[in-house]
Amino acid sequence: MKNEADVRHQIELIKKELHNSPDNARLIHDLGVGHYLLGEYEEAIHYLEKSLDLAPDTVAFLFNLANAYHENGQPDMAVDIYLRALDINPNHIPSLNNLADCYEALGKFDEAHELFHYLTRLNNENALSHFNLGNFFLRQNQHIEAAKCYEKAIKKDWNFTDAYHNIAWILHQAKANQEAMEYIQKGLKIDPEHEEILELKEKIDAI
Repeated sequence: MKNEADVRHQIELIKKELHNSPDNARLIHDLGVGHYLLGEYEEAIHYLEKSLDLAPDTVAFLFNLANAYHENGQPDMAVDIYLRALDINPNHIPSLNNLADCYEALGKFDEAHELFHYLTRLNNENALSHFNLGNFFLRQNQHIEAAKCYEKAIKKDWNFTDAYHNIAWILHQAKANQEAMEYIQKGLKIDPEHEEILELKEKIDAI
């Protein structure tokens, strides 16, 4: 997140601009995003809703409003708004990804799995799509399926250090520490300061 003082300064600048252009949907949206960045989700929702009154079919506005509802502990509302965004742009990847997160938060695991899997087909060359599916499997304690997804992520982007870490963690849980160390070394070769990989290495070294 940006420095809080910087965000508050930007909010004040936007308010001054709005004084001259009170019906500028983009400025109202940006004001909502500012409050979102500060964790002030009720305020964010207020302004983002207002921006959509002026520009109801703007996917970016809908996406950010849905995010604010999700962070405000209202995943049901977030789902409805992500779906509105997807009615306009069915392949809006950020909305699809966050909708899957919402479904998972609501305990709708089949729907979440279907979406995470769909994203790997829609955006097959994107390592993050495979990584996110892997994280879903990991949260479901399906470690083998998760590891397969992380391997795919690495094939798409060999610099994906978090994928190395997660495979190493899975191997460590399976007490395959020698194999885990191989992934740890690969990850540290890319990012010698990767905090989670270093912590896992320390755990294994202590065994």
